[in-house]
Amino acid sequence: MTYANRLLATSRKKINRLKYKSNLIIIIILLFVLRLAYIAWTPFALSPDEAHYWDWSRRLDFSYYSKGPVIAWVIAGFTSVFGVNAVAVRIGAALFSALTTYALYLFGKDAFKSEKIGFYSAVILNTVPIFSAGSALMTPDMPFVFFWTASIWCVYKALSENHPAWWLGAGALTGAGFLSKYTMALILPCVLLTMLFTEEGKKALKSPWPYVAATVALLISTPVIYWNILHEELTIKHTLGQINPETNKTGLRLGIEFFGSQLALVTPILFVAVAYGIWTAAKTGFKEKNLGLILAFFTSAPVFLFFFFKGFHGKVQGNWAAASYITAAPAALWILYRLLESSGEKAKKMYKLLAFAGITIAVLSSGFAYFPWVAENVGYKTVLYGAPYNRVTAWRELGNRISKTLAEMPPETFIMADSYQITSELAFYVKGNPTTYNYDDGNRRMNQYDLWPGPESLKKGRSALYVKGDNVGAEKEVLRSFEACSKDLLTIYRNDAILKEFSIWRCYNYKGIRKKSGHTKF
Repeated sequence: MTYANRLLATSRKKINRLKYKSNLIIIIILLFVLRLAYIAWTPFALSPDEAHYWDWSRRLDFSYYSKGPVIAWVIAGFTSVFGVNAVAVRIGAALFSALTTYALYLFGKDAFKSEKIGFYSAVILNTVPIFSAGSALMTPDMPFVFFWTASIWCVYKALSENHPAWWLGAGALTGAGFLSKYTMALILPCVLLTMLFTEEGKKALKSPWPYVAATVALLISTPVIYWNILHEELTIKHTLGQINPETNKTGLRLGIEFFGSQLALVTPILFVAVAYGIWTAAKTGFKEKNLGLILAFFTSAPVFLFFFFKGFHGKVQGNWAAASYITAAPAALWILYRLLESSGEKAKKMYKLLAFAGITIAVLSSGFAYFPWVAENVGYKTVLYGAPYNRVTAWRELGNRISKTLAEMPPETFIMADSYQITSELAFYVKGNPTTYNYDDGNRRMNQYDLWPGPESLKKGRSALYVKGDNVGAEKEVLRSFEACSKDLLTIYRNDAILKEFSIWRCYNYKGIRKKSGHTKF
């Protein structure tokens, strides 16, 4: 090859690389703007967990009962700039989804040596419901998945280039991920397995930098450690309580439910594609001693299997396994391109058809997740009455009703509810964002409100509004804590059917409630 030909080939590679990168940036910006528009326009209220995290952000701390502090810190940052509103709470979700998209592109192009794989894996990730639907909800998963993806990319660069800066970056990102969600701890055994089974990893273990990275991660995680020391290891107790929560379902049924949730959140064809891709990547990676393939396998399959087997011993939410699909996505594309290169015309058409069908189903599923009321127009009138949509409906109406009722009550009336979900929603949607209190009957699970001053700390003689979900009665202890209580019922309708009901008590002359001690449910 002449010098001119080599120069031309190099130029084409640079142009090709620039094409994928610039196109991806345009897509990321477009998706970010569209998600912001959806967040601003959506009729869905904040979910109870989103409202709860927002309430955390009003009381910034080193950590919280069930999660690390990043979610509260991020929400506090945006609400301090844009005010207390749903867009400010959720804008972080759109931002972190954009960052995750770019981080996956970087990992895919470097680990699989292909701009095309990096580009399309990043784009396809945004079609999958488990990621795309979550991009409009501010949960700890959004910052966590970004830190997970970026950390794995840094680990790959550290192992392949043997440069200390990448190890420091991996350590910092791992620590930040742990402050977001404790699932980040799984990256440590995943990376260790990668290092034990690769030549690059074995070499790195003889240097100080992996241990420096682990130390950096530990140092950044110290806010959570310090908080737990001050609070009798409550996070550990909560996490252990998740292993065997009270349930009437058998282990087999729970396991089947978890597997079914993955088929729904990833869609069946893409689930099979990533499973086959990561398995084939593992076989090829070990055979060819390919660092990228082995790292993709160990940061995917073990994570999924961990939650899969955990699902037989307790309820596992479908989104908990989200991190396992990150490095599996480029692996699925990698095997697809290999199959297309080695197959005949008929097989190529079949693979392309399956890929098209898988992506189409994913796009339609994500579209339905964003616009479920479309189903009402084709006869499915009750789609918004069940999970997950019943978690994001009726809260504005409840807030408006309580705001009006509160204006009719004596000054210094406080608001109390029987669950952290209603307590959080009232704090956000009642006019003026008042401090709300979660009543503890001694039988519910502990939550963050139990660590803050509760109704037992309030002075006697005040009035209160007490709220419970559904048309139910109030606890005897609550009724005894006031001189008089009267019940109202709020019924919220949609399509002439009852969407939700709330029982509201107007209570007068507070006598005090005894604080419960010795929680046994975490």
